[in-house]
Amino acid sequence: MCIRDSGRSIAKGLLMKKGLGTSLITLMGLLSECALGFGQIVENPATPMAANAGRIVTLKEELRIEDTGEGYFFKNPSSIRVSPRGDIFFRDGQEQALLFDPKGRFVRNLFEKGQGPGELTSLTDTWVSPDRLYLRGNPAKILIFDFEGNLIKELPLRGGTPAGRFIWADSANLLLSGPGRPDPSGGTGLIDVPWDIVAITPDGTSQERIGSFSISAFLEVEAGGTISWTSWNQLQVVALNGNSLFLNSSPGYLIENFVRDKKAVVLRFRRPYARQKRTGTGGISSSRGSGPVAPDFWPDIYALHIVDGRLWVQTWTVTDEKGILFDVFDAEGRYIDNFYLQSLIKNVDGKPARVRMTIAGGCAYFKEETSDGLIVIRKCRLVGL
Repeated sequence: MCIRDSGRSIAKGLLMKKGLGTSLITLMGLLSECALGFGQIVENPATPMAANAGRIVTLKEELRIEDTGEGYFFKNPSSIRVSPRGDIFFRDGQEQALLFDPKGRFVRNLFEKGQGPGELTSLTDTWVSPDRLYLRGNPAKILIFDFEGNLIKELPLRGGTPAGRFIWADSANLLLSGPGRPDPSGGTGLIDVPWDIVAITPDGTSQERIGSFSISAFLEVEAGGTISWTSWNQLQVVALNGNSLFLNSSPGYLIENFVRDKKAVVLRFRRPYARQKRTGTGGISSSRGSGPVAPDFWPDIYALHIVDGRLWVQTWTVTDEKGILFDVFDAEGRYIDNFYLQSLIKNVDGKPARVRMTIAGGCAYFKEETSDGLIVIRKCRLVGL
């Protein structure tokens, strides 16, 4: 492992012949990496420390939640949250916040439509702490419940609507993230869209943007001022605790440790990574128009997870023989392990698929759509870690 002063690097010779979109997005990505490199980057070796690195970890199903027609029908479950005791809580569309007990039994839908106390017109995100359930939605407020579904507190969010997704929530800390509004004054073209980290006081009376990270995007400004944009990566951020966050904002393999108290990035680290060739088009946010040419490569990092005080990096690499490649780093940015996780979901071509999942209590939780269109939530034990 070595430390390099990335502020001395200068990007040169970046004009490409594959179209304006690809060349400028590549240029902006590299320049943004140089710009944030006036500090130091921990350069890890290609091989992690663990003697059994590269092993295959398999999945053994322990629990499956399916539609019953009694109190809910699955629409589009996302962002599965798991409590320390195993309760399962997640947003399903804009009008369901579904809670299940550790045995997978349906408890209730905490979403109540309206504008009164304990009500929302639409749901943005959910969160679970050891003793509380959190809903964020519109009108701009956060609702806090106990595990019996009783409303404990309602926090109107004053001073404008902050970013919408939870990073962390407990009695002392409320952290959210999401994209800001791009500046359309420059017209159609490539821009940096700000993705913000917002801290909200426990009583909800004030909020503060404590960090902002730029994501390259292609902005389209239509007649009348309507805007839409296409981006090929997004701000990914997970919390070690209410103060220390790990994030990725570039298409390349670069992780940053952002500390709330300092309102700054205190550590950057990475390891050599073989980029994955893009096989399709489209971005994270879909543009209404034709947009630019997509980049040649997928983003290196698919998702971030905090597991037992360590950072698990779910990479874009998926192999037919082994599955999904995960890298493991400690809190100091040292590359300590990697493994392949068996993928139980297949693409239309029969190859292992990339899977959005939650890792908690030695298990992976994820959504799957069966061949007959049935949506299920699966809890699978990680075997072989």
